[in-house]
Amino acid sequence: MPAEFHSLEESLKEFLTEANNDSYNSKSINLHKYNNLKVFMDLKKTRNPHFVVRVGISESVYNLSNCEKISGGLGTDERYISRWFEKPSTNVALQQAWKQSQKFDAVQMKNE
Repeated sequence: MPAEFHSLEESLKEFLTEANNDSYNSKSINLHKYNNLKVFMDLKKTRNPHFVVRVGISESVYNLSNCEKISGGLGTDERYISRWFEKPSTNVALQQAWKQSQKFDAVQMKNE
């Protein structure tokens, strides 16, 4: 499962970097902040299909079906998450990661 999330993280880092390079204030953006970007799913937060994006100390939880923000905030980067989510490859990868997370959670609960 970590490989799936790693590829999602790399995809989002690349997307955010390109989007910020195209923005009018690209000179003032520190692109190194994306080195600690994380994409994951936390079934302890909610059992509904979702994904979490964390950049530094900022974190947002999004609905997996429509990318509606459930909680949190990412500041200026938040506007790019829905555009990244709309990419067909991203959506498919997130759906697969959700299925794997559920299987992993079921196995953990069985072992407890």
